[in-house]
Amino acid sequence: MSRFSVKKPFTVFVAVILILMTGIVSYTKMTPDLFPDIDMPYVVVVTPYPGATPEKVETGVTRPMEQSLATLTDIKSVQSVSNANYAMVVLEFENSVNMDTVSSDILQKINLVEGSFDDGVGSTTIMKINPNMIPVSVAAVDYEGKERAELSAFVSDTLLNRLEGAAGVASINSSGILEEKVNVVISQDKIDKLNNKILASVNSQLADAQNQLDSQKAKVTDGKKKLEEGKNQIAEGKEELKKAKEQLEAGKDFLPEGEYEKQAAALKTAEAELAKNEKQLEKTSSQLSKADKQLKSAQVQLDSQSSKARESANIGDKITTDMISGILQAQNFSMPAGYIVENGNNVLLSVGDQITTEKQAKNLFLFDSGVDSVGKVYVKDVADVFISDNSEDLYAKINGEDGIVLTFSKQSNFATAETCENLQEKFDQLAEEYEGLHFTTLMDQGDYIKLVVTSILSSLLWGALFAIIVLFLFLRGIKPTLITLCSIPISIIFAILLMYFSGISINLISMSGLAVSVGMLVDNSVVVIENIVRLRRQGVPAPKAAVAGAKQVGAAITASTLTTVCVFVPIIFTDGLTKQLFTDMALTVTYTLAASLIIALTLVPAMASKLLVKTRETEGNFFLAVLEKYKQSVTFVLRHKLPVLLLAVVLLAGSVYMSLSKGFIFMPEMSSPQIQATVTMPKGSTLEETKEQADEAIKRIQNVNGVETVGAMMGGGSMMGDSSSEQSVSLYIMLEAESETGSSAIAAEINSLCEDMEAEVTASGSSMGDFTTAMGGAGVSIKVYSGDLDNLQEAAHGITDVLETVEGIDEVESGVQESDKEYHFTVKKTAAMKEGLTVAQVYAAIVDAMTYEDTATTVTWQDDNYDVIVSSEQKSQLTTKDIRNLTLTVTDSAGIEKEVKLSDIADLTEKETLKAINRDNQSRFLTVSASLQDGYNITKVTDAAKQAVADYKLPEGVTIEFDGENEEIMDAMSDLVLMLLLGIVFVYLIMVAQFQSLKSPFIIMFTIPLAFTGGLLALLIFGKEISVIAMIGMVMLTGIIVNNGIVLVDYINQLRAGGASKRDAIVEAGMTRMRPILMTSLTTILGLIVMAFGNSTGTDMMQPVALVCIGGLVYATLTTLYIVPAIYDIMNRENYKYISDEDLDISNIN
Repeated sequence: MSRFSVKKPFTVFVAVILILMTGIVSYTKMTPDLFPDIDMPYVVVVTPYPGATPEKVETGVTRPMEQSLATLTDIKSVQSVSNANYAMVVLEFENSVNMDTVSSDILQKINLVEGSFDDGVGSTTIMKINPNMIPVSVAAVDYEGKERAELSAFVSDTLLNRLEGAAGVASINSSGILEEKVNVVISQDKIDKLNNKILASVNSQLADAQNQLDSQKAKVTDGKKKLEEGKNQIAEGKEELKKAKEQLEAGKDFLPEGEYEKQAAALKTAEAELAKNEKQLEKTSSQLSKADKQLKSAQVQLDSQSSKARESANIGDKITTDMISGILQAQNFSMPAGYIVENGNNVLLSVGDQITTEKQAKNLFLFDSGVDSVGKVYVKDVADVFISDNSEDLYAKINGEDGIVLTFSKQSNFATAETCENLQEKFDQLAEEYEGLHFTTLMDQGDYIKLVVTSILSSLLWGALFAIIVLFLFLRGIKPTLITLCSIPISIIFAILLMYFSGISINLISMSGLAVSVGMLVDNSVVVIENIVRLRRQGVPAPKAAVAGAKQVGAAITASTLTTVCVFVPIIFTDGLTKQLFTDMALTVTYTLAASLIIALTLVPAMASKLLVKTRETEGNFFLAVLEKYKQSVTFVLRHKLPVLLLAVVLLAGSVYMSLSKGFIFMPEMSSPQIQATVTMPKGSTLEETKEQADEAIKRIQNVNGVETVGAMMGGGSMMGDSSSEQSVSLYIMLEAESETGSSAIAAEINSLCEDMEAEVTASGSSMGDFTTAMGGAGVSIKVYSGDLDNLQEAAHGITDVLETVEGIDEVESGVQESDKEYHFTVKKTAAMKEGLTVAQVYAAIVDAMTYEDTATTVTWQDDNYDVIVSSEQKSQLTTKDIRNLTLTVTDSAGIEKEVKLSDIADLTEKETLKAINRDNQSRFLTVSASLQDGYNITKVTDAAKQAVADYKLPEGVTIEFDGENEEIMDAMSDLVLMLLLGIVFVYLIMVAQFQSLKSPFIIMFTIPLAFTGGLLALLIFGKEISVIAMIGMVMLTGIIVNNGIVLVDYINQLRAGGASKRDAIVEAGMTRMRPILMTSLTTILGLIVMAFGNSTGTDMMQPVALVCIGGLVYATLTTLYIVPAIYDIMNRENYKYISDEDLDISNIN
């Protein structure tokens, strides 16, 4: 390779140009992001069950769903929450599962059990948990000259549609938008007034009828009286006629002839007349009797009709929300019916018309009352029609003033920075288009990502500059320095090209890999160029020196590169987040070092053959003095090996013990120009109380130095789409760009300022807050399992009491929720069936009685759209007494309607019910969680909590399991320890292959614990705990530090093979290889110096890697020059045996 490069330098030059061009183009097409793509193995399954209690949801939906979903392939755990009205099942899969295809399998399992669900169960929704659900940007909107209502209309009708068109935007949630609606509220007062009018008219008509009836009754009574008088007169006439007859008969003999007959005829005529009159009276009496019966029947009918008329005078039974909603829907109708032909042309014919004004809605005809004094009934006669808004329910503020806050989520196939940049362009475009429109950014992950990437890039460039200075000082020439320098940018761009084609984005992890590698980029080139310079000093011509110099060390630097990158190979055996996060770093370092190896074997020889015509031949006096001092000190160490080795072991043991005593963390906090805070009120607090406390928190925060903008919105924007709880407000705090105070310090000041408030105000200055929560949640978390609810709650309360005694624990939540009051109707089925009612019919009647609001239709008034909400003020105020007195109308077998009182067929009882039921792997559980006091380590506090809980006697049938941040840390640490151990084995095996010896690699392996000692001491000195990031530094050290040992031991062996004594070889090798060892170590150390000690955003997270590598390299480099010689001296005898080429000559064998 080197021969070809020297022979054809322009080919190498063309290849370099192509790499630079394609690499730069690749970089421009790569969009930055904060972290690599993380595929979270979680799926949430939500099934609505309206009206169901948590117990009913658990029995009817959750359990069948769990049993079916638990049979999925590669399922890790099944957790569920049964709430009132819905069930939520959270599925966790093994990390090897392809989350893009798992939804279809879940749907199949759900289909198997959906057939057994009640009719009231709704359709199931499947959601994959994705980091993209976290908002990438939050912005406040303001428009000069527009009131809140106008601004809300502008945002809803215009702005949201325009912003949704920005590339990468998946969804926009708004807070603070004023929403107006048309209310049609059925008024009992108006109904009562109408009823009174109708009743008055009915009473008047009934009174007229009664008067007529009474008049007829009077006539009948008078007729009866006259009839009685006639009867008396007839009786008297009969008596007188009888007396006349008797007198006529008595005086018959005394009467003149003919007089008797005459009087007798007259009496007979009188008798006939009386008989006639008597018959007439009997007829009249019959008529009067009949009339009396008719009047009595008429009175009964009138009384019956009066009752019915008074009952029908209540139109409230006709006026229902359904009735008015139906009429509104039917009358607010306009649809095309088809086309008609007019003059040979097709003309659209539409039917109907929309309700376009409030007046039209009020004057909408309902029915004719049939009462003259009332007439037709319109909507305005029975309901109030008015426009209202939701201003009382809103809370969205910018610096204490009302505003509108927009939260943006991105599409999964777009990078965060790209989406935020597109949004900002859209903001600028809209602000220019609409004069007076302003956007205030409250949170922008894109800006933060750019800040982080720029910070890491700055560290990389400073590291490269420091490495160049070291090279110049050691190589003592511009040309060798220039040749070596070329390897840095070309290797980085070459690595970026490989990153592009392997799908690695520009993110914090990959850029940190480049920054960490920058100091090692020159190692291979340094070895090659120094060997070439050495040959040139011996008089070898430049072309031959270039070829020979690269060829002589080619195998060594290849092995050295392999030992450095092979430590990342075991990452394939890790799992979960560790693998997803750090694969990018492993590949980036591998690409970078591979590129540097190729450059060292091609470009460096090619350039050296042309540029290294002259060389300096003397060492500097200073370095010669250093070598002399080293010779004296290493000789002393070889004489006193045991105390020196014992000191190294003590330092190793001490550093390990002290580091472990500080505990572990997952990732260091990372500063941010943005702070998020939450204002949380106690349970049961009203919305107004929450608003008052949030206003007070904003007022206090605005007075904190360094705070520029404070935005607030009800609820928040978390991964799960935080609900708009009345007890929670999210604050977005932007810091001043020139603020010298860090975000963590400002967050701590905010927490301190708000400590005396009624609400709990929690601010975090670290951008890792949501990330830590996603990894399992911060603090101590204990899951308590039991099938017995009483034992479960008892254990949760007991563990809570125990945790409160643990040092470092701040606040403890038992997970036991307060029970809710619930009223339950138990239908007496037999009694109900006797009335012709089923349980379902009773349920439907109760639901109808309690449904007081209905969205009837949508109207457009003056270009504004409104939902029309029909409601009943009477139903909205129902009490248990009203429900008990509810009547149901039923029709019997004879077709006669009758009313049944609900209390006659059902019993109303009151009971306590759970707010939610949590289950894990088909068993009920509660989570006891505890937050930590400032300054305490999660793993140490968790260990103390485990010891305390171990002494607590759990109720029968109760089991516990620690869960949360500590367990995530331990899982990640286990993966990294496995990776570290395998990396050590791989390094050893590669060295065995290189040295063709088991002993020499074994000696070199002692440099690894030396490096660990230095790395741990660096963490201790700077007050850092062992973290996942720090462990990555340990893994890298394993591959880096052995290179110094390889250089030293290899040269010792060469000298001994050349005949030197063991001691002389050890001393000479140390003196000869000191310069390359120091050069490679210093370039790596100084390449990391800015990342280790800089305070810019982004470098703080990767600082532990830099500290571990710098500490390990400084300590191990110095001790390698002493400890390795001492161990070599112990493990090797004086005589050195090796197999030469002559020993393998088989030409003389017959």
